[in-house]
Amino acid sequence: MPVTSKPSQLPDTLILPVETLNREFDAKLHLALRAAARGWKVILGGRTAIHSRLPSLPRSVYLAKGIRTGNRRILRLLDSFGHIIVALDEESLIRHSDETLLMMLDEETFNRPRLLYAWGKSDADVWRSFKGFHGQIILEAGNPRADMLRPELSGYYRPQAEALNQRFGEFVLVSSNFSMVNHYIADHVRFRTAAGTNAARREELKDGIRAHKQTVFDAFRAMVPQLARAIAPVTLVVRPHPSENAATWEAAASGLANVKVVHEGPMAPWLVAARALIQNGCTSAVEAAIIGTPALAYHPVVSSQFEVALSDGLSKDCRTPDELLSALSVVLSEPRKPGRQLDAVQTRLLNHHIASIEGALSSERILDSLEIHADVLRTPALHPASYLRGLINHYKRRAVRAVTTRLPGSPSSASYTAHKFPGIGDDLLADGIGRFRAILPQLPPVTWRRIGPSIYEISASN
Repeated sequence: MPVTSKPSQLPDTLILPVETLNREFDAKLHLALRAAARGWKVILGGRTAIHSRLPSLPRSVYLAKGIRTGNRRILRLLDSFGHIIVALDEESLIRHSDETLLMMLDEETFNRPRLLYAWGKSDADVWRSFKGFHGQIILEAGNPRADMLRPELSGYYRPQAEALNQRFGEFVLVSSNFSMVNHYIADHVRFRTAAGTNAARREELKDGIRAHKQTVFDAFRAMVPQLARAIAPVTLVVRPHPSENAATWEAAASGLANVKVVHEGPMAPWLVAARALIQNGCTSAVEAAIIGTPALAYHPVVSSQFEVALSDGLSKDCRTPDELLSALSVVLSEPRKPGRQLDAVQTRLLNHHIASIEGALSSERILDSLEIHADVLRTPALHPASYLRGLINHYKRRAVRAVTTRLPGSPSSASYTAHKFPGIGDDLLADGIGRFRAILPQLPPVTWRRIGPSIYEISASN
């Protein structure tokens, strides 16, 4: 039987932090509206902004976006303030190997959440193999981002997709995933592993992945002019990863009238509007597979260790520029077919990695779990010593961040944070709520108010 109301023994508030606006906002807003319909008061906003105001926020169920070692301090702080932590991992769907993912887990952080939401069986099996796993509940819940790609919600992105086609006409999309070698912060390499990881093995893997990425990145840049000339007058849109330096791609596109380098809005409407996707080891291939957009994987070199099996398995393999152009010409010569275009093997692969492709939406699975496992989530009264410890650590953290956010080369620099999360305004929130209610009339009206910069409280209207 479906769950329809918030468990009375849990806090009234559900906090949904958003780290990367274009990647997460729409899915988190959809989850917020469904939660409000069940009686939750939802705080939705920028992750950094929410963390800066923790002492002023009510105790909550807090949906963390990751369980890797880099989240250790903030999850410890949330625990001190009495928040009930549940977690998914936004970035574990696409991984070079299980070994690299496990290196990024530490025992304390991994076991802090009461519930862990895996994208699918693949994730869940890896998590259960972690040597620090204490047996907490792991649920194959999918991810709210996958909900946004399902037919039930396809109308949400249709106006944006139509606007893109009016702006660019017919276009082919290149999705870049090379932040490890083309980061927004010059020379920054993101590969944070847990304390106690074998240092030699860590460096071997990091250097191997980086070398492979560099080779593929160089080939992609060299491919852009050849591809653009071959498909003209069709437009080639290059969409850099949100953590990438777009200027590198702009240099590769210099002098090519039918090439546009653009990173605007979420990926889904671009995939709906595009005739085809070209990628290598990118989440976009999975999104394209769900939507039904043909995906081509360009593999100028093939690594025995560092290929991404999921995105490869959902794409057509192209090893040379000529193979890529040939496959693309076939796609462009045929009328676009509506709906998902997967064979039986690809369908099994997709369902193995994402549990919420069919059946209940991920958002509903997550909200159902809060009632089903309410006894596991219930916490005793907050001890004053714990709150005081949290308060001290919060202000110590703020003092440190007051320095690090001003350092241009810091991964937590204010400019990099603003690049990934330029902010939520009233217009963006109101537009999103309006579009969701237009395609999901069963959602009740909601009221919302801004409680801080890029932080909103949402609840069902009386």
